[in-house]
Amino acid sequence: MKHESIQVTPHLFQLGVSSFPAYLSMGEIGMIIEGGTGPTTDIIVSQIESLGIDPTRIKYIALTHTHADHVGGYPRIRKLWPHVKIVASPTAAELVQGENFVKEFVRADKMIGDILIDKGEIQEIPPEIDEYRFEVDRIVEEGEKIDLGHGIVWEVFSTPGHSPCHISLFEEKEKHLVAGDMTGFFDPETEEDVFWPNYFQSLELYCDSIKRMAVIPAERILLSHNGVVNMDAKTYMQKALRATEAYHQELVERLANGEDRKAINSEKRDFVISLGPLAYSNVIEFLCNLLTKNSQKENEKGRIDFQID
Repeated sequence: MKHESIQVTPHLFQLGVSSFPAYLSMGEIGMIIEGGTGPTTDIIVSQIESLGIDPTRIKYIALTHTHADHVGGYPRIRKLWPHVKIVASPTAAELVQGENFVKEFVRADKMIGDILIDKGEIQEIPPEIDEYRFEVDRIVEEGEKIDLGHGIVWEVFSTPGHSPCHISLFEEKEKHLVAGDMTGFFDPETEEDVFWPNYFQSLELYCDSIKRMAVIPAERILLSHNGVVNMDAKTYMQKALRATEAYHQELVERLANGEDRKAINSEKRDFVISLGPLAYSNVIEFLCNLLTKNSQKENEKGRIDFQID
């Protein structure tokens, strides 16, 4: 199957496949945003070649966070284009050097390959490479800027909650906000605003990050799954926060009414699977259980503020 790149604005292209997109921001130099997945690396490389862009102009890959479906393409691109440098948060730089990171990544990357084959988006899983290197070359902190030239400048924001290492990026000239997974799973193609909140680290931090990003003057949101949402940041963040509150309150109330935790998690697993293939069933159920635990923990601490000022 041939996957065409999508030109979002004059300086930005969507790459990869819709379920696991990456983005290419081009100024005088270029930056790939999101590390892609191992199984979609060849697609991303082919799309860049089809655009007629000299790979030597691409200087960076910026990672929103270190989950396997966001870093998978980098080791392969590093081997192909060794001049490209990885950009990520200080926490991300520590996590990718963890003792079991590569082992867990390889397992997850195969899962993504299986999903993409089932969807008909790739024909085969690429073979493992001889070395998986994930070290971060440029650590960026809150407020730092990545200048690509020609007026394309990305500002870094720390947005934990989905993961401790998560960052978001804002580009003022074309008004893009890279949200990564900070607002959970959302499909802009659906008629209804259906979210699966992903506060895997902390519900409080997750909500705080959403509220902070609501004031960014963005005109579109770049998601790490399902592509671009053509909506201003405040409107989108309000939708994400309302969905998070509803999901959290439902879990808390059902637990308070004595419903079985495992039954709740199984039901939520089935709901997530109905949104599209994201991971193996047992992985989805594990993540649903993590959300249930985090909601219960936060409820015991006190009421969360779900309002945007």
